[in-house]
Amino acid sequence: MKDKMKGLVVGLLLGSMLTGSMAYAANSKSINVFLRDLKFKLDGTDKPTASASGFTYKDTVYVPVKSVAEVFGKTAVFDEKTGTVSFGTSAIAVYKGGSITQKEFDTYLAAYSFYFSQAIPSDKQLAVKQLIALKLLAAKSEAAFGKEAANVVTTEIKQIKTYFGTEEKFASQLKASKLSEADLKLFIKRQVLISKALSGMIDDKTVKAEYDRQRKADSAAFVTASVRHILIATIDNQTGKSIRTPEEARIRALEVQAKLNDGGDFAALAKEYSDDPGSKDKGGLYADAQLTQFVTEFKKAGAELPLNQISDPVKTDFGYHIMKVDSRVTYTVEQVKDQLIEGLLSQTYQKYVEKDLPALIQSIKLPANS
Repeated sequence: MKDKMKGLVVGLLLGSMLTGSMAYAANSKSINVFLRDLKFKLDGTDKPTASASGFTYKDTVYVPVKSVAEVFGKTAVFDEKTGTVSFGTSAIAVYKGGSITQKEFDTYLAAYSFYFSQAIPSDKQLAVKQLIALKLLAAKSEAAFGKEAANVVTTEIKQIKTYFGTEEKFASQLKASKLSEADLKLFIKRQVLISKALSGMIDDKTVKAEYDRQRKADSAAFVTASVRHILIATIDNQTGKSIRTPEEARIRALEVQAKLNDGGDFAALAKEYSDDPGSKDKGGLYADAQLTQFVTEFKKAGAELPLNQISDPVKTDFGYHIMKVDSRVTYTVEQVKDQLIEGLLSQTYQKYVEKDLPALIQSIKLPANS
């Protein structure tokens, strides 16, 4: 319509703004306005698909809500019964600061399965909560770690493409999963950001408490040592068959111990007696080894045996060991802080989900078939 068309009476009802049709009610207010054709821009960019007729009244421009929604790539629906205007797809979950649509949830499930090569837990209520937690926590660390996370995403995508072999196979797998590359990148980025957010929630007191707990539970925790040993085995490492009885192994181990105590060369005796193929040709030595990788009895001896002392026979499931610790280092809480925080992430996440998240969730309404 042209600007010169004046005197048009328009009912000021939200319904008419949404549908473009004119509606009236008993309490409608009638005014004289100028109706004109409007164009839209978003951040300086023309939006030719979003055009409408609107009017000005008292220096204010009134336009159909549907047209404004189109500028942002959304749909707008008016529920006349409740007087509610809804933008975009109906939400299946609403939380403080945002919402989850069915499409967004489906994309999350697909990305989870694609990236971790396993289906998400069947409890969809829990899965929705996980997505809400992911979005909220990722948003908390976006400003500080967004650039770092983007760099991680770039590296991850390259590795995934290498795994599939070609760009075409990667694209084909994404298509089969109903994902775009952008969907996958967003998922990976949020995984990085949530880790950063959770790390920031772990204070030094918590880290120290965890360090003390692990040290109390295991004397080998955070200990690295150079350990020599001579194994007198009861079972053949290759065949799994018995090669000597436990008593025969113990007697042979005592023989080795006596020779070492008489000044025998550890490396030479290891080569002669040891049944451990991984160390016998290295003087029986595991150099600078993390003790927690060994079986319980072996790591305990490695952590507690006085330095440069020949041990009594140490019994494990493999047989009997004669051991000597050349050197040992116990790392401080500060030296293993990153390792401790990584181990605390899951615990911190569970605490957030159980204690903080419920107060942020306003509603979850999954379809009946979910």
